[in-house]
Amino acid sequence: MDDKLKERLSWVGKIGYDRSLTGLEVLEAAGGKARVRLPVSEAVQNPLGALHGGAVATLVDVVGTLAIMSADRDQRPGVSTDLNVSWCSPAPGGSTVLVEASVLKSGRTLAFVQVDLRRENDGVLVAQGRMTKFLG
Repeated sequence: MDDKLKERLSWVGKIGYDRSLTGLEVLEAAGGKARVRLPVSEAVQNPLGALHGGAVATLVDVVGTLAIMSADRDQRPGVSTDLNVSWCSPAPGGSTVLVEASVLKSGRTLAFVQVDLRRENDGVLVAQGRMTKFLG
């Protein structure tokens, strides 16, 4: 990750709604890919003690944005126009998820990204999301 992008990403997990992602660790953001690690702490658990669906959607948005910024020449974060998530397996409290985003296409005005969330301990797919962003 280059220094300019690193500086632009200083907000990740620290402001606004993203603060709920306590313990978020950015592992990579370069060349249209981004990887983060997140412990499933109480802050992101549902009443059953597993990773909350809203936290999953937030991760798709945040990590997808990191990947898009790393692919865009001007490092534009864009504005979400579409976001969908398919939930596959639970991530229990106390576990950790790895989130990997890959830009499918980044053009002049639109970018498309796919995001996979997997349990770190066994690699099981927890959820998969896709997002489209307008790069105005």
